Amino acid sequence: IILGLQNQVFKFLGRDSAWYSNVSNKYLRWNMQFRKFDSCPEEENMFISGMTLTTLDERTRKGTYSDVLIVATPEPTPECQNDPKLVCLGEGTLHISFDGGETFLSAPGDYTYGSRNRVVAHNTYAACSRKWHDYEISDTTNWRNIRDGGRRVTVQAKKPLSLLADRKALMIDPAECKDWIEQRVTKNDLFQQRGLWSTIYVETPMVSFHIEYRRSDWYDRRCDFQSLDAWMTNVDGVMDKTEWHGILGETKYRIYDLTTGEQVKTDRYKLLRGQDDADYEVKGPFDTQFAAMQMKKTGGVNRAISSVIEKIEKNIYPKIG
Repeated sequence: IILGLQNQVFKFLGRDSAWYSNVSNKYLRWNMQFRKFDSCPEEENMFISGMTLTTLDERTRKGTYSDVLIVATPEPTPECQNDPKLVCLGEGTLHISFDGGETFLSAPGDYTYGSRNRVVAHNTYAACSRKWHDYEISDTTNWRNIRDGGRRVTVQAKKPLSLLADRKALMIDPAECKDWIEQRVTKNDLFQQRGLWSTIYVETPMVSFHIEYRRSDWYDRRCDFQSLDAWMTNVDGVMDKTEWHGILGETKYRIYDLTTGEQVKTDRYKLLRGQDDADYEVKGPFDTQFAAMQMKKTGGVNRAISSVIEKIEKNIYPKIG
């Protein structure tokens, strides 16, 4: 199920192990991998098990691309499985790569990559798992005055526990989550927490993400799945004004039925330019070419380009999962 940027809700089935373009614009390429879990009910057995985020930072002298790859594996790594003292993300089934998949890490921590990007990853108490998300648009009036390579004074400078505490109001159980956070502050042991579920924050100059990794109940595997749910939490105003493509990217623009005049919210064949899921498929995790990018919207609908600011004002929460 795709929850769009303008309150759309529609099915996108995908193909097992295939990669798809979720958002593609000048500053962001967000691809995701679908995986089929046979133990789950038919038409409810496809989950997102991998994603890549490639971002452009024009505020460096030459403009540089940086990427991060996040993937889940059915079984834990041998190191995490065999060493009882080792704390791993998702008990060793969640992995992060900053070099295009050449090497992976599975340890919770606060990492920097590229010129000015940051990833904070930790295991999550169930009550602190996020239940929805919105995103804000940054004021970019004076961004060109920032020195090349300098860090912005934003959430990038916050401590990992502050990132978690700032979002506790949107958690599944805010009160219980608050108690858990206070214990982590007192004991200073956020990265020592074990768990099947994990949370990842990705912060870049142009866009920020909140990612939740969820797994089926260890003791009740009637639907044995792994899922990565991701939301944008902040978008730079410059990026917001660019043309967006991809499955989620196309939902930035409202579609209206020419006969009724009402916004189309559930008809996937009217909401997306590509009539086949394969139209959004890319060859690999970092590929950028897909058929739907070259297609034009046709049929009995009318596209109205509206600002994401309007979306925020009406409390629409984009989510994918």
